Amino acid sequence: MTRHVPTGSRIRERRLSLSVKQTDLAARAGISPSYLNLIEHNRRAIGGGLLTRLAEALDVDRAALAEDGDAALVAAVEAAGAARGIAPRALEDAGDLARRFPEWGRVIAAQAEAMAAQARTIEAMADRLSHDPTLADAMHELLSTVSVVRSTASILAQTPGIDRNWLGRFHANLDADSRRLADGAEAMVALFDRQASRGADHLLPSEAVSRFLDAHGHRFDALETNGPAAIPDLVAGIDDPAARAMAAEVLARDAEDAARLPVAAVLAATEPDDLIAAAGGDMALVLRRMGIVDPGRGLVVADASGALVRRKPVAGFALPVVGAGCPLWPVFAALGQPGRPVATTVETPDGAQWRAHAVAAPLAPQTFGGMAVMRATMLLTRVGMQGAADPVGPGCRVCPREGCAARREPSVLSGRGS
Repeated sequence: MTRHVPTGSRIRERRLSLSVKQTDLAARAGISPSYLNLIEHNRRAIGGGLLTRLAEALDVDRAALAEDGDAALVAAVEAAGAARGIAPRALEDAGDLARRFPEWGRVIAAQAEAMAAQARTIEAMADRLSHDPTLADAMHELLSTVSVVRSTASILAQTPGIDRNWLGRFHANLDADSRRLADGAEAMVALFDRQASRGADHLLPSEAVSRFLDAHGHRFDALETNGPAAIPDLVAGIDDPAARAMAAEVLARDAEDAARLPVAAVLAATEPDDLIAAAGGDMALVLRRMGIVDPGRGLVVADASGALVRRKPVAGFALPVVGAGCPLWPVFAALGQPGRPVATTVETPDGAQWRAHAVAAPLAPQTFGGMAVMRATMLLTRVGMQGAADPVGPGCRVCPREGCAARREPSVLSGRGS
């Protein structure tokens, strides 16, 4: 019988065989030595780009490090079938297909991932169309101009014997409005071009902050070592003053969190409960720190209105760029019961399961007679199939689930929303 060797152990064996120091391998892979140590001792799941980088650094094929490669492929094929509504009994054939025809299995898995990526792109575009005030103003201007041009053209076409002077005025107005329409259309195309290139122009301050945080993976080592003193240099590259101020406020909170719960303690923890005592019982602090420090976890923070004020994406769990998320996310359940922790397993439309920990707490200390400003925090951790799970989605606009009682609006995925 083949000896079962976890991925972390394989990485460690390969590193030792090459006489590579743990610190050197961690540097090549772009992670901390302490995080690599957790991986090598099988205390952190690994996959995706990080496994690829480690394989390249160790000069070995990625498959040689992967644990249960067949099982991963089978799971991917099963998830692809489940997302398309294949009956559970038929899904039992996924394992046979993936093992007998692995190349076709990889094709199916790749297509499913491509479809998921397209869904995330559609979601981002839908959010932009729904919430970008610049685009809304431009569209309003275009439609207004079209109405004026149409009205003028209708008068000219349906009114015989118009006085020459009035005819000249109508022609002049039609010419001016047509030029305005052309200029407006050109401006809108330019706006789309700027957005497609993901430049900083015409971004809302909140979007600029989100992109700034995403570009750094939401983790700033300078905050861990230098605290608030590092903030001015970190935000200096943000051009928009409002966005720069917002980013500084976010980093100030992160620096305070880092001082209260050091990174070494966070990296040594496996579950949120491991850190509750060290955090003085502050569960929201624990979730924020685990979400920010660990690149394999996602983080969502929502205010009392349900708006997402911070999103740290994680591969496999789509988070909207702007706008609301899925109303079934546990973070919103936590808002309804402040101070009471929520821990549950959720399942995304692609069949992947996630452990979600959430809690709502006041943003600042409460006073008698004062109004509590609540924030809910949710930590997302990918887990294996654990049986029954609560179905969730990325947001109504791109969620393919049918018959969902929580749906606010139809899905833009034609024929797949209800």
